[in-house]
Amino acid sequence: MSELVDIKTVVEDGTARSAKSTSVDIDDGFDPAVIKALKRKIDWKLVPPLAALYAISLIDRNNLGLAGEAGMTAELKLNIDNRYSHAVVAFFPPYVALELFSNIGMRRVGARWWLPSAVVVWSLCLFGTAFVKNWQGLTAFRAILGMAEATLFPGTVYLLSCWYPRREIATRMTAFFVAGSACAAWSSLLAYGLSKIHTGSTLYGWRWIYLGESLLSLVVAIPCYWLIVDFPSSHRCKFLSEEEKRIVATRIERDRADSEPDGLTITKVAKYAADLKLWAFAYCYCSTTLASYAMSYFSPRIIASMGFKGVDLYLLLVPPAVLAICWGLPMARWSDKTGCRLPFMILNSVIAMTGLSLFAFLPVHATAGRYFGIFIATAGLHCNIPLTSSASQTAIRGQAKRAYTSALVVGFGGVGGIIAPFVFRQKDSPRYFFGVKFVLISQGIAIAVCLVLGAWFRHCNRLAERGRKIIEEHPEFRYQI
Repeated sequence: MSELVDIKTVVEDGTARSAKSTSVDIDDGFDPAVIKALKRKIDWKLVPPLAALYAISLIDRNNLGLAGEAGMTAELKLNIDNRYSHAVVAFFPPYVALELFSNIGMRRVGARWWLPSAVVVWSLCLFGTAFVKNWQGLTAFRAILGMAEATLFPGTVYLLSCWYPRREIATRMTAFFVAGSACAAWSSLLAYGLSKIHTGSTLYGWRWIYLGESLLSLVVAIPCYWLIVDFPSSHRCKFLSEEEKRIVATRIERDRADSEPDGLTITKVAKYAADLKLWAFAYCYCSTTLASYAMSYFSPRIIASMGFKGVDLYLLLVPPAVLAICWGLPMARWSDKTGCRLPFMILNSVIAMTGLSLFAFLPVHATAGRYFGIFIATAGLHCNIPLTSSASQTAIRGQAKRAYTSALVVGFGGVGGIIAPFVFRQKDSPRYFFGVKFVLISQGIAIAVCLVLGAWFRHCNRLAERGRKIIEEHPEFRYQI
């Protein structure tokens, strides 16, 4: 193997190794076969367990709509005074509030212990949900579920961004996200099977959905205590040799010079909070998740309004999520290869808006066209969620800032979840015209934000090339547009 680059030299010699990934070969001096094998090793060790946990989180988070169709709405009287919407919203305030604290805790305790333990907690929460007697109990358990799930998605974005250079991050985040989403989509069939169980006088089918998925969460979580890997700089990361760790660190240093961890302080948080580009990414993410949550919670009702019921209803929820894989992975690879982020976000917003318009505004009898709208809306939204989170991570430096950014951006995704049930109102069912119009406007604003952000990034890059501006406290760092 070629001689490894000393990391301290990389850090100190800003002219020899820059964070300007567009002109620096981060693999210079390494055997291509070694790099390829190392990336494959990291990919298979890192992404599948995280995708499995994310699939479980989506199953557990989104089973509210499926359980509602299986009798929960009637039994708990959720169709009175927006009780269903209150149960949906209860998940998100603790989910948003605890994300940054979760990232700090994960850094100290280690991802291997932090993430699976959260899944164990929410599996117990689901078990308790199966025995609630009223809508207040359901709402309380939804809030506890939000506390537990505050760990996973922001923690995963933070962890992945610390492992991969900028030109590789979108592909990995998209693989993690769409694989988890596709697996979760099949849970509709599991929910249908569980909903047919009826034992005793109180264990109706919807309760078995929660009992079965509680057990499934536990089964997935326990092996992850051994499968999840930690941050590359951590002494707890043992699946790589010291030589392989040095290669990983060297590639990160050449790309953006932040392989070494730095602590998150109140002063840093205040400084990061003043960075307007992070709020721009947060808004774009919020706009996308607003539509995505609305789709997940209300798709069963929309498809039911097309005349489908029973097993057909549950089966029709699966294909759109599978299509998202076929669309999302090529988009992410192209984004990484070209170093373009914002144009792909704009493209997927346009696709999502087209799909939302089709299933909302086509005539009731145009079943095929409306269902096609769900297909392409899901593809655009499921592609944009990982693209937006990865784009926000390519525009920053520093591991502390990564922890803050992932918490802020994903936290705003929770804000989208809070808004969704209030704009997709019970009285507007099953077409939800008001909610769809609201989402279309928010997506249009997100496109405008991307255009402004792109113009600002180009301006900053030009100033940096002339030596008149330092971006992200590194003289050779450049934004990927």
